[in-house]
Amino acid sequence: MSKEFQSVGQYTEGDINNYDVQINMAGKAEFRALVPAQKKELYDLGVRCSELGADSKDIWRAVFAELGIKQIGDITAEQFQQARNVLQVRLDNLQEEEDKRRLVGKILRAATEKDAKAELNNFCDVTFGRTHLNKLKRAELQRVLEFIQEFQIKPLSSGAKPMPLREFLLTHRVHATGLFVFGVIVGKFWF
Repeated sequence: MSKEFQSVGQYTEGDINNYDVQINMAGKAEFRALVPAQKKELYDLGVRCSELGADSKDIWRAVFAELGIKQIGDITAEQFQQARNVLQVRLDNLQEEEDKRRLVGKILRAATEKDAKAELNNFCDVTFGRTHLNKLKRAELQRVLEFIQEFQIKPLSSGAKPMPLREFLLTHRVHATGLFVFGVIVGKFWF
């Protein structure tokens, strides 16, 4: 079988061996592997996610699913930024959840110390429409923490002036009468 290549000007019977010619397929990008620094950065992001309680297998499955690959060795240099973004978003979410857990713990400890759980529930219900702290966002939890830290139990008679006797007798007429009758009865038996 023979073939003639008009544009090249070659005629052959069999294989053509041209050693100084590179043939690139159109539409298929050349595979460029990650450099060691890129691999280390992705690895470090994965480790930080694991330290915050995420399963490392789940972390990498999410990256592979996003990139449409099967293993870490399939990540190209062009996909590095996308892989990094997936890991960074996961890390940010995990840090947000860790911050929320820490804030909820501080709020509950402060509410217990000040014996202000009812006031805490009232504040959350009025301000956010819910009392379940784990359902609040971090900014909302920060407001709750600020409220509970500033909360002071008001003494019952702080700064109140004593009531004059006449006003007391008029305001608490029934009690004053009962106290007077009690005094008369005790006075008869005592003296």
